[in-house]
Amino acid sequence: MIRALPLLSLLSLFPVLSGCSPSAEDIAKAIASENPVMREDGAKIAQNYDDDVVVDALIVVLADPSEKARLNAMESLSEIRNERACPVLLEHLATDASPLVRRAAADGIGRIICKEGAPALIAYAQEFGPDDRGQLVALWALGRLGYELLPEEPRKQTLDFLVSRREVATDRYVLYNVNAALRFLK
Repeated sequence: MIRALPLLSLLSLFPVLSGCSPSAEDIAKAIASENPVMREDGAKIAQNYDDDVVVDALIVVLADPSEKARLNAMESLSEIRNERACPVLLEHLATDASPLVRRAAADGIGRIICKEGAPALIAYAQEFGPDDRGQLVALWALGRLGYELLPEEPRKQTLDFLVSRREVATDRYVLYNVNAALRFLK
């Protein structure tokens, strides 16, 4: 019995058959597919393609109703570290209905080093109690931004927030991450 294989399954055969991998256009086409599995898989595979056509497709799929497609797109954008993703990551950090997508957005802001992200990361971290480990990714990201020497006002906001969080937190993992973030603010 012959079965039809999905596009990405066929594309995965290309390296064996022809010695080449799918093109950026092939990946962007998969990300734009009407098939949700293709969008999810394409968004995941995209982390290996630092190409404008792929980045554009990933940014578009961040509006997808599939949480998995949005998560895969965020992870790929974070891996590619393309600064054009910063505005959409900031938007999803503030507004996405999925806590997992919001967490991935915070991670991406730190990995890409979106310098304009400090106020949004602080607002996100303030949604958690002082000892809530849900804020760890935001604390890490704030430290990562600080390493790149933020402009004065966001740097001051970051320092003030981290110092205040350090004063009230008792959880050792939260304190460790706060202290680590503070060490990057120079």
